[in-house]
Amino acid sequence: MNGLDLLNLSCYYVEIGQDWLQGLGGEKGLELPLERQADGRLTGACQERVTQRLGAFLKRRPWQPRVRVVCALGARGVTLRRLSLPASSREESQRLLTLQIESEFPLPPDELAWGYGQISQAILASKEANGKQGFLVAAIKRAALDDYLKIFTDCGASPVFTLAALARSYVCPRTPGAYAVLDLGQRSSELAIFEDGLPTVVRVLPWGSQNLAPAPAKAPDGTQALPPEGGVPSAAGGAVDWAADGAQTRRQDARATLAGGGAMDWLARALDGPLAVRKIYLTGAAASGPGLGPQMTAGLGNGAECEAVNLALGEGRSAAVLGLKQAIERDRLWPSLVLETKAAKGKARVAQPAPLRWAVLAAVLALGALAAPYAEALLLKSRLAGKLAAIKQEKGKLATVDRELEFLRYLKQSQPAYLDLLFIIAKAAPPGTRFDTLSMNRRGELSVRGSIKDSQQLADFRSKLLDTGCFTNVVVEEQTPTPDRQKLTVRMSGQWDAASGREGLARAVAASEADKPKAGAKEAPPNRRSPATAPPEARPKPLAGIIPE
Repeated sequence: MNGLDLLNLSCYYVEIGQDWLQGLGGEKGLELPLERQADGRLTGACQERVTQRLGAFLKRRPWQPRVRVVCALGARGVTLRRLSLPASSREESQRLLTLQIESEFPLPPDELAWGYGQISQAILASKEANGKQGFLVAAIKRAALDDYLKIFTDCGASPVFTLAALARSYVCPRTPGAYAVLDLGQRSSELAIFEDGLPTVVRVLPWGSQNLAPAPAKAPDGTQALPPEGGVPSAAGGAVDWAADGAQTRRQDARATLAGGGAMDWLARALDGPLAVRKIYLTGAAASGPGLGPQMTAGLGNGAECEAVNLALGEGRSAAVLGLKQAIERDRLWPSLVLETKAAKGKARVAQPAPLRWAVLAAVLALGALAAPYAEALLLKSRLAGKLAAIKQEKGKLATVDRELEFLRYLKQSQPAYLDLLFIIAKAAPPGTRFDTLSMNRRGELSVRGSIKDSQQLADFRSKLLDTGCFTNVVVEEQTPTPDRQKLTVRMSGQWDAASGREGLARAVAASEADKPKAGAKEAPPNRRSPATAPPEARPKPLAGIIPE
């Protein structure tokens, strides 16, 4: 995500100074004091306190993406360089800048958090040779940002670092040529000199609003009285009386008012250089004092005009914070210098917050997961309706199937036991018996006509049928010898007992199984004659009840 993507997203704005951390999110402000060690790093207790307070201020939920925070860093430890490189592509310029930084700065690029802004060709044409492109590079030790990175990471934030001096310029009117922005703090002040919108000099002045002593009292005649013994007058208490004769007198009085001239001496030395600064904008809480701008203008005496910038300051609303908020949210501008804080494959990369599109995609996927069961029901509703209609149609056929099944069951229960009858007769018939006709009706009335060997076999046959229990009676209606006197032609009738027919059939089957040879019985020797070839006296007699072949 680049700076243009962040213009459409809500951000938190933070300024990190030497003594204070000030933040603004919407209309809610935050101010936290900072405690530093001798080397400038934050103390452990301070880191813990700031992390806790800042996390409560950001109010990030664990399921939310990282909060975007644009941070403005103070000028302490920041170095600016103006570099001129041959015209080339963006990728080639990045590589050449890395090499140039390695030669210009005492530390390698991997140990620096640095960023650059390209100087426009219109400005470069008058100051650089043709075929060149100019860059303004800002760098700070990466270790100086470690404490801040850890704090923001623990709070679930993704910070982007720029210069506070550049952020303050957004609340100042645009002035052609060179101008300066002076931010007055309590113990120190920051001076940034701009040329065509880019900072070229950033310095920390070792004096601030606490160096401004109370204003001297006025004499009875209306002129400014001399300061009390051991004290110095201040511009914060009222305007200086310019009734004294001569510009030199007014300049000396103004210098005396501003901490005995020390502040003006520091500022005058900081403004010394090739750039002719004719406009100085004053920011900070101390800059709102009445008459400070004219007093500093008179105190400098070099033609530079000092003008205080009126801002609606408050909790968390420093000039740098308000400048970032105005530039990004109202003017749709992105800071021209962003310090890269992450190194990958030998190159530093800007710490970028999580893209909004991933958050939107996650929300869409969550909604899709919740709506999937309902969507499936809606999409498959027509198919389910068709299946239900088919089931109802098939259900109507079940009545027909049930009626047919009951009819088949009725037939099975009411039909005569023809097969059972034939099995019983076959088991009871003696050998040599021949049946010509056999009939049986639904009432169980049996009629048999055939031939048998003699009357004795006929009597045995009738007795066996009765012994099965399947017949209530068996009657021999006719028995006539055949013409050759070898057999008897008989006609028998009987009544089938359906109730006991099944039991008699079971007994007959059990008797048939008992007559079968057992498994494992020894076979006849090979040289033994078979019953068919054996002499008649050696043949086995047929057993009664076996079905003749």
